Amino acid sequence: MIIQKLTSRSSSSTWAAQVVMSGHKNSKQTSIMTMMFLIIVALSSYPAVPAFSHSSTHIFQPPRSHNLLSLLSSCNPYIVDSFSEESSKSGLSDLLSGKWPHRESKDNISDCIQFVSPLLEDSYPPAVLEYEAQHHRFKPLLLYIPGFDGTILAPFLQFPSLGEEFDVRAMKIDNADRSTFVKLKERIVEYLLKECKGRSGGSNCDKVYLMGESFGGILSTEVAMELNKPKYKELIDLKGLVLVNPATSYLRSIVYELAPPIAAAKSSIPALEGAEYAFRLLTEVVPLFLGEQEHRFVQQLIGIILFKGLPPVVNNAQREAYMGRVAFAIPLRLKFMPKDTFRWRLKEWMEVGSSRFEDRLKALQVARHVKDTVDVDADTQATLKVSEELRTTIVVGELDAMPSVEVAERLSSEMFQNAHVHMVKGSGHISSCGGSLHLIELLREVFPEVNVSRCSGYESCNISEELHGLE
Repeated sequence: MIIQKLTSRSSSSTWAAQVVMSGHKNSKQTSIMTMMFLIIVALSSYPAVPAFSHSSTHIFQPPRSHNLLSLLSSCNPYIVDSFSEESSKSGLSDLLSGKWPHRESKDNISDCIQFVSPLLEDSYPPAVLEYEAQHHRFKPLLLYIPGFDGTILAPFLQFPSLGEEFDVRAMKIDNADRSTFVKLKERIVEYLLKECKGRSGGSNCDKVYLMGESFGGILSTEVAMELNKPKYKELIDLKGLVLVNPATSYLRSIVYELAPPIAAAKSSIPALEGAEYAFRLLTEVVPLFLGEQEHRFVQQLIGIILFKGLPPVVNNAQREAYMGRVAFAIPLRLKFMPKDTFRWRLKEWMEVGSSRFEDRLKALQVARHVKDTVDVDADTQATLKVSEELRTTIVVGELDAMPSVEVAERLSSEMFQNAHVHMVKGSGHISSCGGSLHLIELLREVFPEVNVSRCSGYESCNISEELHGLE
């Protein structure tokens, strides 16, 4: 019964598959237990959310009966092929250790990237009713681009209030994905073009806002540059950019000093390489994001556990229930990142993305001293346009180890001339977008056109930053 309750959400099968493909590489007993759990989940899964249809988003189908093989292949269809061959008897153990057949489909589009409506995925009632009535089509679109982990867990408490003004969408990237930085950018642009085409007919789809967190801040900035090229400008009207602890200065950070050596390290005992990687990751890198700087987050968490109160953005019964559903599902949604994935993302995402940003910044500084920009290349012209015109909100944690406060000062002085910086007191890297930030209220100030009713009747307006009591 407990398993049924935990797996009754619309993406239960996917969560279970993620658990199987987690990082318990060196424990055969753990792998067997995980497999047993997956089989139980597969048998007990049942639909709990009505199906919705949409022109270009396919996440609204309820879970159906899946066999074990289809669960394992939920991200990459090539996994099925590996089981059908006589020579792949070790395929299951490879899957459990994170060694998937990393390939791309024939049209070079990754099979492990999803664009979802997070509120609909978690059955948030106002979002369900809105989609049934098709009212979401008349809201501006806000696309959340995740950080290094590829999940959408960090800002989940913000989604309900953001949904008051936006049609909130989010990008999810599986550990099996091997898209390059450029491919990720192309995939986002392709999605936005497809989404806007599906909404043609007088709706507000052309009003698009991007929100990127950490690595997603680098990627969303690059997407913003791309969308300001002439070939896209008439198709998608990018109204604003929101950056949360953007990792644009990764190459200057302590993370750049610590993480790549861990990804490149070889063990003298091959069988222990996975364990050594996990130990160093948890003791050297993770503390940078879960250390003393997260004291306010820890205090709020303790208060919630002891039933003393709730985060200020969870200010009604529906949001309380939503928070509970997602919180109970976090252990199934969190995935331990395999070493191959860690190494790929450090090199192909963080390093390439940060280098590209630095190159754009240098080209921008040169272009600003050119009297006639006619001869300036298209990329630099797009960068100039974003720098001078795009309204940008930069949200940073006061105690972030990256450090994001310095990054925000650099971005607002050197890159974005129309920037608003907001510092979240007492927050580190992972909790800046947590319960103490009133993101929708901030965005209503920076982007007044989204505040349709000027806060009239909205429960997220003018609420305090402290825990409020349970009633």
